[in-house]
Amino acid sequence: MKHIFTLLTALLLAPLAALHAAERPNVLLITADDLGCQLSCYGEKRFETPRLDALAKQGARFENFYVAQSSCSPSRAALLTGRWPHQNGQIGLAHLGFKMRAGQKTLPALLKTAGYRTGIIGKLHVEPAADFPWDWMSDKKVAAKPTQDVKWVAEQSRKFFATAKDAKQPFFYYVNFFDPHGPYTPDVHQIAGLPEKPSQPADVSDPYPMMGRPPEVAAKRVTATIINTIRRLDAGVGLLLDELDAAGVADNTLVVFLGDNGLPVVRGKTWSYEPGVHVPLLMRGPDVEPGQIRGDLASAVDLMPTILRTAGVAVPEEVAGQPLLPSAKREFLFTEMNFHEPQILRVQRSVRDEHFKLLLNLTPAADQSPVELFDLRSDPGETKNLASDPARQDTRAKLEAALRVWRETSADPTLDAARVKRWQDASTKWGKLPKIKAGPNMVVRIPEGELKLLD
Repeated sequence: MKHIFTLLTALLLAPLAALHAAERPNVLLITADDLGCQLSCYGEKRFETPRLDALAKQGARFENFYVAQSSCSPSRAALLTGRWPHQNGQIGLAHLGFKMRAGQKTLPALLKTAGYRTGIIGKLHVEPAADFPWDWMSDKKVAAKPTQDVKWVAEQSRKFFATAKDAKQPFFYYVNFFDPHGPYTPDVHQIAGLPEKPSQPADVSDPYPMMGRPPEVAAKRVTATIINTIRRLDAGVGLLLDELDAAGVADNTLVVFLGDNGLPVVRGKTWSYEPGVHVPLLMRGPDVEPGQIRGDLASAVDLMPTILRTAGVAVPEEVAGQPLLPSAKREFLFTEMNFHEPQILRVQRSVRDEHFKLLLNLTPAADQSPVELFDLRSDPGETKNLASDPARQDTRAKLEAALRVWRETSADPTLDAARVKRWQDASTKWGKLPKIKAGPNMVVRIPEGELKLLD
């Protein structure tokens, strides 16, 4: 009799469990590689991004959203763990030997445990990859950067949405477009027919401030290529959202779009200045009121708790961020910079409030002061250092105190000056290693076992 009661109970509860699963929102997390605020909805005047502009109008556009570190792997690791790079250990590029510490709780792992079907297309770029369990991965494509073929991304996404429907599971789908990452060579002006009418160097009147300060002709050529990659990205996001609509699940899907760090322009990617860390964030879906323009300070570490809370999944205590929905309020926002490639070490820590931003440069370049203070309202380009201005000493003290508290409570390893010196010594050592071929570039990779030099 007891077994019959148990069976009847299970049969009664099964439809309720299935209903609950069906009601849980799907999550579509989209990243653009090396995209800063070069979208027309963020004020870009050189070209238009109609599909992303439409996404912004359908949900919320965050005006003050920052990545944790302006380097691909650390930024993505922070996004997928909700912890700062110096906490999870991914302080440099994954394909060059840097990796997270063991035991990190990751977004796809937590959602998979909670019954979500997980899928990925494009690069993960975080190690160890085993900490990211995927039920579905895209078909292999013979191309160096396959997600630059955004039509192929849409076709693959159609397949993933169908598998989730067949499995009768809510889904977490992580889509990583390679655009607008370089190299900015002529072969990426147009891929698979997109953009339909590529921009030409002659169309550029205001080139981006490229690193190395190339001649104007070269700067216009590179700027035109960047414009074409972002226009293709815009079309690709549109095709992806069209597939979401066609699958009939758009209304119950939280869509999150962001750049993983800024463009490689002057003081951009690999720096903690605004062009490197200030990126777009667009959100649409359940609990997101259309037409919002959010001015509050938001960080990439906030996205994991936001997504978990929306999915009804418990947020781990060690997560550093806070949910952004329905609203969030913080007085200070932080970023960091550590390694990019093994021989590129820039230890920066930054803090900003609604008005000012302070940078602490622990390994300053020749043209950097150890402390920099900027008025982001009157000087958004960060051209005038106010750190020594007598009228701003109270502001400097307040921000330095906030930065100190953050570094202490998050166990920032660079509080130890001796450790910073070990990082410098290791970086110098690695910089003398022979370069190896990785994609189109010749790079230095950390030899196996030498990551311990940073301890």
